Formats: sequence, structure tokens, C-alpha cells
Amino acid sequence: MLKIKTSAIMTGMKLSKSIFNRDGQLLIENGSTLKESYIKKLVYYDIDNVYINWDSDVSPEVADAIVLDTKNEAMRVLKDSFKEIQVSKNVDIDRLNELVGSIIEELLDKKGTLINLTNIRSIDDYTFTHSINVCILSLVMGLALNYEKEQLEYLGIGSLLHDIGKVGIEPSILNKPGSLTIDEFDIVKNHAIIGYDMVKYIDGISEESVTIIRDHHERYDGKGYPNGKKGNEIHEFARIVAVCDVYDALTSNRVYRLGMPPHIGIEYLLSMANHQFDEGLVKLFTKYISIYPKGTVVELESGDRGIVVDQNECLPTRPVIEVIYDITGNKLGVPKIVDLAKNLNNGIISKLGII
Repeated sequence: MLKIKTSAIMTGMKLSKSIFNRDGQLLIENGSTLKESYIKKLVYYDIDNVYINWDSDVSPEVADAIVLDTKNEAMRVLKDSFKEIQVSKNVDIDRLNELVGSIIEELLDKKGTLINLTNIRSIDDYTFTHSINVCILSLVMGLALNYEKEQLEYLGIGSLLHDIGKVGIEPSILNKPGSLTIDEFDIVKNHAIIGYDMVKYIDGISEESVTIIRDHHERYDGKGYPNGKKGNEIHEFARIVAVCDVYDALTSNRVYRLGMPPHIGIEYLLSMANHQFDEGLVKLFTKYISIYPKGTVVELESGDRGIVVDQNECLPTRPVIEVIYDITGNKLGVPKIVDLAKNLNNGIISKLGII
């Protein structure tokens, strides 16, 4: 059984769960073969995802990053923190520490398992879901580096609050659909110092966490802001958050644009290693944050659709695919294997779901 985007459905696929409208009325019954009229009905009723039968003996190597209860609590804590800092110039550090501790515990339970962020992405609450994603990605890297518990807590708090200075920036500038003017970009860049000044004297927030807030836009080559630090002058925590911040920003949907496919985001990180980012940390990111883990269902540039069955460690954006549906949507009698590392004229254009 596979949860798949409605936009990715092809005629001939078979439904594995019945579809109901918001009033509980049956729209399409379990076991139905999806035809064009059914797909139009799903679109009409704003059904975003469906479950289909997907024959494969591949076992997924991916798990949701955090459970729904933790995600909802993280949203509440972050929203309250952003409001509190504006009103009282303070945040509830105990509540933040408790949240970060919960996230660390869940990630420790999944250590060695690749994570899926799609369950916590939201266009409407971008600032908050982005901060949660950056925290999770940063903590995964911290665990990979065998950080101690206290280090993970400092990294977690700093990454959660890395954009808190944006409360001091006009929303019309932050959410502007077009390109920012030079003056507007200079205003946005101020969020690093604004955030730093907001939290640096709050009891209970470590110097390391505060440094992340100030320095996550510094660049490895010294061309970043606010202070033009370079290389190891930038704290390792801030260098980690810099990688995770840019990756999640590039691959997230916004109101005014769609996010990049994950492999394009990874290719950007790799292209900017030793320029914008610490090369060692980029390599660590690509090793532990697999963008197409085993069990991921994808669409190829050729129009074929299939499932990731193996990785190419040196080319993380070009895994091995077992093609199950051809360009016309017909299911192949015998699946074919396509190694994208050996087929450079083909590639992944979209991720459709996880088994």
C-alpha cells in the first residue's frame, strides 16, 4: 500500500482505501481501478492524497522524523516563543528544553534510520515548520558527530530559534513574492543581529545557542553576514545550521513558489561546499539525510515511475530505480532496473510518496 499525491495518480492504478468527502459520503470504493473520471472527482473534492496498491517486496528505510503529537507541540511552543519575545522580551526556556529533549529522544530511537520531513511541511506556517525541520536536520547531524547530550540541547535550541529575529522584520518584506530590492535584502539580513540581541541576555540560553542565531548566515569563504567570519572562525553549530537552513528553504514550498526537488537542493549544497558551506558538513549531510531512501516512489524524466531499491553512495542524487509503470501509465509485466548513475540522460523529477 502506498500513499501518493493525487497529482501523481495514473489511470489504471487500484485504490487500496475508500475515499470519503468531508461529510463522510463515499466517493470511491476501496479496490476501484482509477479512471479519468475518478481522478477528476478527487480534484473536484480537494482530495490531496490517496492510498493505492503498489506491489513491491522492497522494505522502506525511512521513518517520520517526529510523531504527530511532538510536531503539534513544537508548533505551539515556537508560536508562543515568537509571541513572547515580542511582548515580554523573554522565552520559556524550560519549555523549549523539554521540547528539544523530546525531539532528541525520538531521533535516538530512529538512529540509523533515514527520516522523512514531509509530514511536517506546511506552506501556511512556513516560518515555524522551517524552524522545526532545521532543528531536526541539525540534530541528526549532531548525532552523527556523536555530540554529547548537552551539545545536542544547545544545538537544538539554537536551530529552533535561528530565525526568531524575523519577528522584527515587516511581513510584507519576508513574504514578498518577487525579488527583494537591495534595501529590502539589507533589512532582511538584520534578522540575525535582531535575534541575537533579543535572546543574548535571557537566562538559561547558552552562548552556543545564541551564537547560532547570530552566525547561521556566515559563509565558509567569509562572504556572509553579519560579521564576515570564515572557516573555523564560525562555530561548528552555526556551520551545521547553515547547511540545514539552506537545504530546507530551497526544498520547501512557499505561497509564491514551489520548492526545488530534493536532488537539486543537494546538488546546490555540493556545488557550494568550501564556498558557502563547510565541505565536511555537506558530505555528512548527504550521508545521513538521504533524499531518496529505499522505498521512495519517484517519477523519472523519461516518464517512467518506480521505486528506489538501492543507493549510489558517491552520487546520492542518482539512486537505483525499479521501474514499475511506463510512460503511458501501464504496469510493466516485468519491472526493469534503472541505475541513474549509469543513465545520465535520465533523472528524478519528483518524489511521489513513501511505501
